[in-house]
Amino acid sequence: MRRRSLIIINCLCLGIIVLALAVRISRALPFSDPRHQAYNAWKALFPDANFYAPDKVKPAPKSAGPTITAKAYLVGNIASGKVYIEQNSAAALPVASMSKLITAIAATDTMEPGAEVGITAEETDVASDTARLSAGETFTVRELLYPLLLDSSNVAAEALASSSDRVKFLELMSSYAWEVGMPSTFFADPSGINPRNISTARDFFNLAKYLYRSKPDILALTRTIRADTGTTSEHGAHDFVNIHPFVTDPNFLGGKTGHTVAAGDTMLTIMKINGQPIAVVVLASENRKADTKLLLDRIRATVAER
Repeated sequence: MRRRSLIIINCLCLGIIVLALAVRISRALPFSDPRHQAYNAWKALFPDANFYAPDKVKPAPKSAGPTITAKAYLVGNIASGKVYIEQNSAAALPVASMSKLITAIAATDTMEPGAEVGITAEETDVASDTARLSAGETFTVRELLYPLLLDSSNVAAEALASSSDRVKFLELMSSYAWEVGMPSTFFADPSGINPRNISTARDFFNLAKYLYRSKPDILALTRTIRADTGTTSEHGAHDFVNIHPFVTDPNFLGGKTGHTVAAGDTMLTIMKINGQPIAVVVLASENRKADTKLLLDRIRATVAER
């Protein structure tokens, strides 16, 4: 009996080691590498990101008015830390391109603003985006932050992460997440395409507090309506346009959108309400703009002036 128990324990340990190694290998491989495709087929045998949710997603409470479609959400004051409304805020769900906020933090903390980053063919082998960055172009880190945070460029995210060591960059992203109070967050890629980029509404509320207090420069970038780069010998002309639905609202302080099939609509929105910075996080939404507006309307009267 004791020998059988030892065999079972050893098999479990070996399985965990193999799974961890496979994840690390996948993160190290470019999207175009056939080994990455083989790994994708293999990992389909394992549960998806929702399996790792720390608590089960509960049905939204019934309401007489319009229904919030998001499976998880949180509304809170990022100056005081007070939470007004939350639902399934500890459930780990795919976050899609909201991941790029951490990509921006990791890039600006480890790379010089003027450092040059070239766009390779491998880095353009991701889901298309409106930034239209092309292989062969070279941008500074500062320039790439605009397509990253405004157009939500997957190519910009890959270029920043792969400019030195992609695996170490991803490890750094997870380290930053832990440091700013995001213990339920994991990143499998720098863009959010991978459904295993998971987090919680509570974690992103903590990130909003960190951005507001410690990274006002990144927050300011996310409320930039548009940015142009002229043609140079290094790259063509580009017009980067912010896709956040509240970017033209005078009370908008910053935020980031996301969308994939696995994640649905996701969004962080920070608005000034009665003089207070209020963050709204919605995950697994069917309509992020409508859900955010409903949540803001629900708490508007309860937010006190400074």
